[in-house]
Amino acid sequence: MPFRVCKTFTVESGHMLSLHPEACRFPHGHTRTIEVVVEGDALDDRGMLLDFKALKMALERTVDRYDHSLAVNSNDPALPELQARYPREALVVFENQEPTTEAIAKDLYDYAVRVMEEGFQEGPYVIEPGRNRIVRVRVWETPSSWAEFAAG
Repeated sequence: MPFRVCKTFTVESGHMLSLHPEACRFPHGHTRTIEVVVEGDALDDRGMLLDFKALKMALERTVDRYDHSLAVNSNDPALPELQARYPREALVVFENQEPTTEAIAKDLYDYAVRVMEEGFQEGPYVIEPGRNRIVRVRVWETPSSWAEFAAG
């Protein structure tokens, strides 16, 4: 059985779902908890699957894109007005896709997989390429509702 670790992030994240039949089509926000689960078959020479700080450093820039930003579908009729009103970094645009919690989980999963495949190093904090695998990324939208994207 493989070892597993989980790193959790919290962001204040907005989105608007233009295809939703009710209030979710309007801009609204969530305190999202993001869980990234990594697994591997062996511990390193320090007795760890990987250093939690290395995982945090490798993922935080991408996770932070969602903090205090508004995710929107590129086809949303309100997008041109939003782009004119807000700085580029305030918007996360999903190409031809609703920015649902499921889509956010997949976006973060895909990035985390690339980190595990390509590796990461900043100072003494290292993620060795190809050594571990992303099992899943779970994004909590509310304390009682989450979506995840998982391997396989």
